[in-house]
Amino acid sequence: MPRVAFTAKTRKYLGSLDAVESVTQYRICYSKEFRDDCMRRYAEGGSPAAIFREAGLDPKIIGYKRVERCIARWKAENAEKAAETAAENSENQGE
Repeated sequence: MPRVAFTAKTRKYLGSLDAVESVTQYRICYSKEFRDDCMRRYAEGGSPAAIFREAGLDPKIIGYKRVERCIARWKAENAEKAAETAAENSENQGE
């Protein structure tokens, strides 16, 4: 499936949101605060689509697949960080 570019109007709208750090024709970079809040709320049982929608990032505009992939990527990053922290803690306890 070909990528669909954001229009100039959509990029301007997305760029105006606190949740968005930057936006290009094909990509959105989200603020750290939004990512952290999103993952906290998701861990508490929140719906990814609802969390994004409440931040002004309606999945109908940005695409449901983008929301799904963000959650999956951020979940994997958080798991990796947790594993690294656990490994560091176990190394420090062995000293």
